[in-house]
Amino acid sequence: MESGFRGFLLALTFLGVILPVAEAAAQSDEDEQTSLIEPQIERVDFDESLIDAADFEIALYGGYLAVEDFDTNFVSGIKLGYHISEDFFVQASYGSSEVGDTSFEKLTGGAPLLSDSERDIEYYLISLGFNLFPGETFFTDSTTFNTVLYISGGIGSTDFAGDERHTIAVAVGHRTIFTDNFSLDIEMRDLIFDIDIFGKEETTHNLEFTVGINLFF
Repeated sequence: MESGFRGFLLALTFLGVILPVAEAAAQSDEDEQTSLIEPQIERVDFDESLIDAADFEIALYGGYLAVEDFDTNFVSGIKLGYHISEDFFVQASYGSSEVGDTSFEKLTGGAPLLSDSERDIEYYLISLGFNLFPGETFFTDSTTFNTVLYISGGIGSTDFAGDERHTIAVAVGHRTIFTDNFSLDIEMRDLIFDIDIFGKEETTHNLEFTVGINLFF
């Protein structure tokens, strides 16, 4: 009887030592798994630039215009725009350039087909644009600028070779927004109009590549 009672006390003592050790080991394993599954991540705050309530814009641009059958020359112009919504905008454009000799004049070395004044080119356009894909450009770990890829199409008139020519314009561009009131546009535009200086009227595609500085107000 006495030996049985002693055995019972020994069993209780053993359990009193083993159970706390087992619980401590289980808690340690749980803490280790938690630390592996839930790492500490530090969130970085980005300084983003957005267009706020400013709906109007004015832009100065410059680049190159390649007139079909002529060479490529510098072009400059101005744009006035209004943002109807976050997706749509309308824009009025004026640009001017000057063309050189035609490919025919270069090959034959004959009399010029156009006078100096007829080599000046000016165009006026009204376009409707659509913002396709908004995005972001990261300059540093803590600075990012909003961007957007856009397309536009419009109609207008081109004064060239002594005549006013009906013009269709289609364009694709990429805009980087640096501040609430300032952005940079890179744009490729096709000015489509008819030319008849070689005696036969033909439709030409005249490619323009420009970089523009935009101010919003």
